[in-house]
This record gives sequence, structure tokens and C-alpha cells, in this order.
Amino acid sequence: MPLKERITSIEGLRSWKDQIPFHYEYTAGLAGERFLRGLQAGKILAAECSKCGKRYVPPKVYCVDCYLEINRYREVGPEGVVAAVAHSSVGFGGERLAKPKTFLFVAFKGVTGGLIHTASVPGLEIGTKVLPVFKPQGKRKGTLLDVEGFVKA
Repeated sequence: MPLKERITSIEGLRSWKDQIPFHYEYTAGLAGERFLRGLQAGKILAAECSKCGKRYVPPKVYCVDCYLEINRYREVGPEGVVAAVAHSSVGFGGERLAKPKTFLFVAFKGVTGGLIHTASVPGLEIGTKVLPVFKPQGKRKGTLLDVEGFVKA
């Protein structure tokens, strides 16, 4: 069957503009919910394996070494240590930032993993001991943004 219309642009063949209405909700899962509720209470919680004692931040549901389910949570910190630093002059949308942001990877004693977050003050370097700055109790929502950033300990 021959084409009756001549194709003048490949743009019409490859894409179209429309909207698809999606509605979805993402749950944090069992370990994530405990962790986020801990942040809402002003605590950083680690999942702890009952067999080997390994602790994870962010929490995991299963121990990666023992393959056992984890259902024990322990508060860590609040003091952590800066393990990595990154400076960004570009925002999440690709825009140039007037003031660069500093991101930290904060590790906690005896814990596998850590938190990536922003620095609240300048001058934080690898090895610096830091403390989290939580929002006031009434303004916390159970998200990672309940931690406003980290400052020198």
C-alpha cells in the first residue's frame, strides 16, 4: 500500500507533544520509614544486624554480609566526620548559582555508609568533625530536609 502523503519532516515521525496524566506515590519502605521518623524526632538512626552487629546509614532491610533481616535500629552520632566534599556552581535544574553550594558526605563512627547533605558553614574539609543542624521540632516533616545542614562540632 503506497503512501498518499509525502513525508516532509522526520520530526513528526519521532515525537509528538502531549500530556500523560500519571499519579504515583513512592514509599520509603520499612527501613526508610524508620529512618525518616528518626529524623523527624531529631535523631539519625542506623539499621543494625543482630548477628554481626554491622550498622548501616541509610538503613537497610537486610544485612549485606549475613543476609539476615534487620529489625533493630540504633541512634548514631550526632557527631560525624566529613569523608568527602564537593562544590557545585550549577543548580539541580542546570542553572548557574549565584553562590556555590557545598555538599558533604558525612560518615558516622562504627557505621557503613553515611549521609550526603549540604554544609551550613564554609570551611568544612575532609576529616572535620561535624554536627547536624535540625529544623525546629514543629517544622520537621520526616524528610532528609529535616536536617538543614552540618556545622563544625
